[in-house]
Amino acid sequence: MNNVQSLLTSLSQIKPRELDIPSDSRKALRRLLDVAEYNLEICRTALDRVLMMCNKAPQQTILVDYCGGAGVLSFLAKMSGFGRVIYVDSSPDAVKTVHELSRRLDVAPDVVIEGGSEMLARWCRDKNIVPDALVSVDVIQQVYVLDELFADIHSMAPRIKMVFTTISNPFNKKTVRRLHKAMDRNEKGHGLTKGYRQMRRDYIHKIHSDMPDRLLDFWADNTRGLKYDDVARAIEAQAPNLLLDPHNTCDPATGLWTDRVMPVDDYSQLLQPYGWRLLVLPGRCNVHCHGPKAWIRRRRNKRIDRAPMGEPDGMGERRRMRRALKVAPFIYLIIE
Repeated sequence: MNNVQSLLTSLSQIKPRELDIPSDSRKALRRLLDVAEYNLEICRTALDRVLMMCNKAPQQTILVDYCGGAGVLSFLAKMSGFGRVIYVDSSPDAVKTVHELSRRLDVAPDVVIEGGSEMLARWCRDKNIVPDALVSVDVIQQVYVLDELFADIHSMAPRIKMVFTTISNPFNKKTVRRLHKAMDRNEKGHGLTKGYRQMRRDYIHKIHSDMPDRLLDFWADNTRGLKYDDVARAIEAQAPNLLLDPHNTCDPATGLWTDRVMPVDDYSQLLQPYGWRLLVLPGRCNVHCHGPKAWIRRRRNKRIDRAPMGEPDGMGERRRMRRALKVAPFIYLIIE
């Protein structure tokens, strides 16, 4: 039995209701377990890619599982023989989930860090550890300030190899439309849930109680994509946050973006100061289902599988890559 099947078998025996974790974490874990086989395939592909880039045996590789959530990638990495696996997540609930699952699965990351990229970089410097690779599954589109993330990673390991996955695939028009609807719903609010724009307006009114309604509306509109502290600084500096994208928005209380859609060139520009290069590859569809949906996804995977696994060379490979990216449900951001 290979590592994916072994971990899948162990995960199938997990009952989230029996774990001593918050209810929201149970719901998130239940959703993950519902598509565990697909998630493990994604993790396996990412791990294989970093090993190929590092050109090292697994036991010689120090891996960071960044914003690891329930820790599935960490568990698979340890079962695959990675020498040291450092799990990092800023959520106390996620950290508690990892500890609970580690006890149930009898496998665990070597290090568990509660915090973000700054905490990770500080820990690595203090311990004199230089990670070889970093993998982050479906998180990068929510990170508030990517410049800070990449700066922290470069400070601890300038030659690190990275694989990020993101559902925010700018090439897939259907995906982009769906994400834009989610962004607009969060910005405007829905049902009894207050929208991000109203949250910003209420905050601005709180710190500037004498501001006229016209200006309140202006600043509520033109601080989209900012956390509360940055909203206050923008008003103080009279510097509106004029986002080019009419949909991207973040929770002003946490800074988490609603699956921000970014052009690939924007990622490349952020990486350029560190000398890192970006390769974008299409992710495969989930075919672990039945009926017409599975048939359609298998057809899409045939198109995705025709794409080159490296930098396209020649018109034919570039054409196949474009076709694959247009139907891919997510993309891999390969950075080295």
